[in-house]
Amino acid sequence: MKNFILSCIGILFFTAFSTAQDFPMTDGEFVTCSGSFTDSGGITGDYAVSESFTITFCSPFETDAMRVTFNSFDTQFGDILLAYDGDSNTAPFLGVFQGTTSPGTLLASATNTSGCLTFTFISNGAGTSTGWQAAVECFDTCQTITTDIVTVPAIDADGILRLCQGEVVDFTGSATFSNDSAGATYKFILPDGTEALGTTLQQTFNDPGVYRIDFVATAPDGCRDRSLEDIVIQVSTTPDFTGTVAADTSICFGESTNITGMVVATEFASQVAPPVSGVTFLPDDSGTTFYETCIDVSGFAPGATLSSAADLLGFFINMEHSYLGDLDITLTAPNGAVIDVKTGGGGNTFLGVPIDVDSDLTPGVGFVYNFTEAPSATQTLLQASGAVSTLPAGDYLAEDPFSTFAGTSLNGLWCLRIVDNLGSDNGYIFEWGINFNPLIVPDAERYTPGEVSQEWAANADITATNGNVITVTPTTAGQHCYDYIFTDSFGCTYTETICIDVASEITVVEPNDIIVCAQTGSAAQVDLTARDTQILNGLDPVAFSVTPFGNQADADAASNPLTSITAYDVSTSETVFVRVEEVATGCFEVVELDIDFSTAAYTAVPDLELCDDPTNADGIEVFDLTSQDNGILGTQSSTEYGVTYFLSQADANANLNEILTPGAFDSMGETIYARVSNLQDANCFTTGTFELVVNAVPTIGTGVDVTECDESPIDGATSFDFTVNDSAILNGQSAVDFTVSYHATQSDADAGSNSISTSTVVAGGTIYARIENNITGCYNTSTFNFVVETCEVEVPEGFSPNNDGINDTFSIPGVDQFSNFEMKVFNRLGSVVYETRANNYVEFTGIPNTGVAAGDGLLPVGTYFYVIKFNDPDTEDIASWMYINY
Repeated sequence: MKNFILSCIGILFFTAFSTAQDFPMTDGEFVTCSGSFTDSGGITGDYAVSESFTITFCSPFETDAMRVTFNSFDTQFGDILLAYDGDSNTAPFLGVFQGTTSPGTLLASATNTSGCLTFTFISNGAGTSTGWQAAVECFDTCQTITTDIVTVPAIDADGILRLCQGEVVDFTGSATFSNDSAGATYKFILPDGTEALGTTLQQTFNDPGVYRIDFVATAPDGCRDRSLEDIVIQVSTTPDFTGTVAADTSICFGESTNITGMVVATEFASQVAPPVSGVTFLPDDSGTTFYETCIDVSGFAPGATLSSAADLLGFFINMEHSYLGDLDITLTAPNGAVIDVKTGGGGNTFLGVPIDVDSDLTPGVGFVYNFTEAPSATQTLLQASGAVSTLPAGDYLAEDPFSTFAGTSLNGLWCLRIVDNLGSDNGYIFEWGINFNPLIVPDAERYTPGEVSQEWAANADITATNGNVITVTPTTAGQHCYDYIFTDSFGCTYTETICIDVASEITVVEPNDIIVCAQTGSAAQVDLTARDTQILNGLDPVAFSVTPFGNQADADAASNPLTSITAYDVSTSETVFVRVEEVATGCFEVVELDIDFSTAAYTAVPDLELCDDPTNADGIEVFDLTSQDNGILGTQSSTEYGVTYFLSQADANANLNEILTPGAFDSMGETIYARVSNLQDANCFTTGTFELVVNAVPTIGTGVDVTECDESPIDGATSFDFTVNDSAILNGQSAVDFTVSYHATQSDADAGSNSISTSTVVAGGTIYARIENNITGCYNTSTFNFVVETCEVEVPEGFSPNNDGINDTFSIPGVDQFSNFEMKVFNRLGSVVYETRANNYVEFTGIPNTGVAAGDGLLPVGTYFYVIKFNDPDTEDIASWMYINY
């Protein structure tokens, strides 16, 4: 067991061992080797009248004897101090002392085997005085023996070995002797009083408490070391995790909750008044005998007193009895003060659960009755008995106040007495005890481990931390646990685990819209339960409820559910919020169910027109009906509405015989019936029509072939104005209604691109004429030949540069076919009056540009000569004359 405030010596002999301290006169036996012995008033006060106390001082060492040296002594005449050479007032008498006659120094005699000294003081009622002060000491003739203990783990710097619960300690003891260690013996005295021989020891300390171990080294002559307490051990207390709780012990999947960590180190205070336990029979009697048992309190400092009622928290009795009216109960303090706990009355009220048969002595069931002056106690046993047949366990008042005990010594016998006054009924006491205020327990017997740290262990579920509060958001269903860790100044770690249960995920699906197809401005009724199976997605409809609400807030709060849900009135598109709730857990999910209130609309589109293929002109063309889809749908979404095509109104209405290849539909021209349907409700539709038109190919004439002289460079290509063939191509049709163009290739003619202009240089070959209907865009093509040839140069015999617009220049058709020609004009004298060449050819206007007359104006009328050199091996140069006239 734990060695709390009562040492093993105190438990066995009702004594207390003390180090140097004050010992005011009182009843008791004290084991000490150092202290100050005074009268009951202490060093500064007087003793009281009518005192009668006996005190004994003994050494803790068998080889020692006691010595008491009086330094002062003064008593009133008749107030006497008696001294005895032993451990009681029956030992040999040493003397009686009064007045100012001091006892001096008193020694235990050699024949005194106990080594103790005992004193009795008796004062009369006539008066008091200052009393005495004496030094208490031990003396012996032994050699000096000093012990030392090494522990693993090591002792702290303040000399205390602090451990965690369940920790194992190895002790190794050693001793030094001032004379001789030969024949010495060694032992450990353990906290429970047992002994372990040798110099090594291993002990496990499982429970919080204060433990003391004494390593004893003893010489053959019986002398031992003088240390009675080599190691003081404190074992860490389990901290109080009250307040470490989750805001929610069960949450739904996807939810978060807060968990608060709270821990307080727990104080340990030694039990200075161990309860008396064990079954004790309370026999039937008539007030002639009584049951009495005492608790010997000896853990407080000698002379310590109960200063006020607050020092006594209370006392308890665990008992049963079949007749409360039988009993008187009192509690007596060490100084003889008595309080009545219960007196007289109470009738046949039960205490606990007794067996109400006098001949059956089997113990019943005890209730714990706690007597306290705390606010929880409002009645005495007698006051509470009037309204009940059995007094319940709980807090009660004693009949006398606790203040009656003020001034009593805390140490000593506290006695409970129970008297049975009537001739029937009996009972049992199972346990009783006293509870002193922990604040008056000596500091040496109380401690509180300090805090080093408190924190939550890392966990992937933790999404936020605010001081000692964590927010957790588990991502899977099932139980999730979180550890709050406290480390105290003893180096001990304690963990409080908080677990929460996460419900399984509710796997609902977003439902298809409910389609309401009605005329604008009218109303309709829908069945909101029509999508329940789809929403539940396989969930058990018994285990899950499905309830529609008008908005998200109501759905979340399960407030104001919609009514008439199987015939729900709608007049416009709206969204219903469906709450799927697990009946067992209350967890839920909300999905949106859209009600689409609209008519399928047909938007008018232009007719589809195609030109007949001019290559076969059979009147049949391939139409892409789907090119009308977007136009027909207008603002309606193609994900919600579809367009199908039919050849009759009846088929479109019945959704029969749909055109299966609307992207490539052969037609000679006809009416197409388009049906616009809601994709989720094919019965919600409307129709419209458009026409397919195959436009005829225009007729086209054939142009005449065209021949043109090649120009420099001689490459078989030249520009030409092909519009000369427009009339032939139009073939009598109006130029206002048709457009004619000319192209170098069939593909250009078909595409109507790259038409030939009058300045376009075109190689000889086939020319493709295109005629296009300006209204329908349809066209047709035909061809004619374009011939480019090298032409003969024709030089005129004269010209008249008079600006009448007729033959004003010396124009030589075809000369520009030659890229290197040069020409000179001579007068009759053989002088050059004009010259030009291909790279800067200018027709001669009669004005000289070389010679003495260059730039002087027109040459005179007359005959002139010219030479044209073609500088071409295939062409013969020309030399001839011309005539200028005005």
